[in-house]
This record gives sequence, structure tokens and C-alpha cells, in this order.
Amino acid sequence: MPEGSGWWLFGLAALVSAGLIWPIRRWLLHAQLLDLPEARRSHAAPTPRGGGVAVVAALTVTWLFWPQLYPAGREIMALVLVMAAVGWLEDRHAVSPAWRLALQVVATAGLLALVGGIESITVFGHSVSAVWLWSLLGGLAVVWLINLYNFMDGSDGLAAGQGVWAGLVSAGLFHAADQPGLALLAMAAAGAWAGFLVWNRPPAHIFMGDSGSLALGALVGAMAVFGAVSGSISVWISFMISSLFVIDATATLVARVRRGERWYTAHRQHAYQRLLDLGFSHGRVLGGYMLVNVLVVLPVVAVASGRPDLDTALALGLAAVLLGAWWAVQRTATTNNDKA
Repeated sequence: MPEGSGWWLFGLAALVSAGLIWPIRRWLLHAQLLDLPEARRSHAAPTPRGGGVAVVAALTVTWLFWPQLYPAGREIMALVLVMAAVGWLEDRHAVSPAWRLALQVVATAGLLALVGGIESITVFGHSVSAVWLWSLLGGLAVVWLINLYNFMDGSDGLAAGQGVWAGLVSAGLFHAADQPGLALLAMAAAGAWAGFLVWNRPPAHIFMGDSGSLALGALVGAMAVFGAVSGSISVWISFMISSLFVIDATATLVARVRRGERWYTAHRQHAYQRLLDLGFSHGRVLGGYMLVNVLVVLPVVAVASGRPDLDTALALGLAAVLLGAWWAVQRTATTNNDKA
């Protein structure tokens, strides 16, 4: 984990983010940009949305003015800023899903073009070169991460907590791989999300909105691309970092498609939503996800970092464990509904 300046940067980004939330929240309340309670939402009172702009602003300021940080990760920040702008438009005005997806695809393709694509990845310890295949799959993965972080932003503090987690773990891995600029950028991101979490923790006083969730997914996806291109973080470890969100969102989507449901409409079928329906508080859901990250995911990441020849197998094993947990939550919720 970065020492000294990295933690100072974390603290500065957190202070700037938390400090910006207060005036932004007042303006959002005045402008009536609120998420109102309804059947498919998990909050009980009107809550301002759009706080993600404070996080992105804090990250941008620290990136521009912190010594030795700029211009590292220019492509990452470009994607984050574009997705934050798209999300802000969505927060204020309805953007058609087709246009939203098109902008995500174009921005992600631009990122991959700027970094020269993903040349190769390691599968079961063997490097496989196929730049067009890996770049295409990498682009699809980044677009999916942008959207799944949006889908998973439905419980107080959950997505923000994942932002802190992803930033800190990525910072440690970049630092270990001698990528100081990327490590500092990841620390700044973790700090910015930590500052927002002060306001977004249960009970949330503000939501990040699409401006925050799309930017967060873009940040995580872009760091994964840079990890793969630089050889600092394998795609399998990048999956592990976001595995809780990836499994929950992906398994839920697949299940809805298999049942013939309109998968693109709002619903309450993610595992975290099922837990809320089972009576778990937002705080318990947040704490549970963080505990799984620390007690289950982090040890697997540590082993995979020390034994890169095992990262593929470890990623598949972790996916199987988390998929089993997802199934157990879904089964319990279904049984509980049948008894009600």
C-alpha cells in the first residue's frame, strides 16, 4: 500500500469530496433533484441525487494539482469525466438508453485506442496474444462495469464503499508493481469516495446518482485496462476486486433473461435488494459486503498476486463461491415470499 504521500492524498481527496457535498446537497434540494420513494427503491424519504459530481470534482482537483500525480492516468480521467457528464445529463434529464449505451461504447473504444489495445492476457499461467480479441472483450467488460455499478447503486453506502475498496486494493497492487502514478490516482479515488461515504452511509443524506455510479464504473474499468496493459494487475485479479458486484449484477441479469423478463427495466432482484427485503438494514448489507471483501476476496487477491500462475483458477473458484452465495440469498428470499 502506498505510504506517506499516498495517505495524505487520500485524506485530501476525502476532505475535498466531503466538503463539496454540503453546498451541492443544498443546491440539489433547492432544484428538487430528488429520488422519491417507490416500490422498486430502497429508501423511505425523498433524497437528493447527483452527489457524484462532488466525488468527480474532488478526484479531478487532486489529480490536477497534487505533485507527481498529473499527468498519470490521463486516459482514465478522460473516461471518468465523460461518464460523469453522461450521468449528470441522466440525473437532470432522461437520456435514451440507446444514446447512453452508444456514448459508453464510443468512450470506451477511445480509451482502448489511446492505450494501444490489450495485447495479451495470461490464462492458467500461459500468455495468450490476441490484441483484437482481448481489446474487444476488454471493451465489453468496461461497458458492463460502467452499467453494473449503476445497477448496484441501490443501497445506502454500498457502491461508495465498493469505490473505496477498489481504489485501495488497486493502489496497493499498482504500488507493488512500481506504478507510482497509477497508485496515487487510485488512492485519490479511494479518498474521494470515502469523503462521499460520510454523507452516503446509512441513513444516506444524498445519493451519488448516475453522475457518480457511471463515473465509478468507468474508473474501475479503466484501472483494469491499465492494469492489463502495463502487466501490473491481471484481468483475473481485476475481476476479483469487483467480483461481488460482478456476480450479483451478472447472475441477476442472466436469471431475468432466462425467465423471459424485460431485463432492462427496474426491479428488486439483486442479492442486496433481496437481503433488504428479508429485513436486513442498509447498514448490515453494507457491512456484510465489506466483510466478504475483506475476509474472502482480499485473501484470494493476495494469493493470486503472489502466485500469478494460479490467478485464473483462483478467479474461477471465487466466482463459484460467490455465485453459490447469490443463489442461497435468492432461494431464501423466494421461500420467504412463498410463505408470506
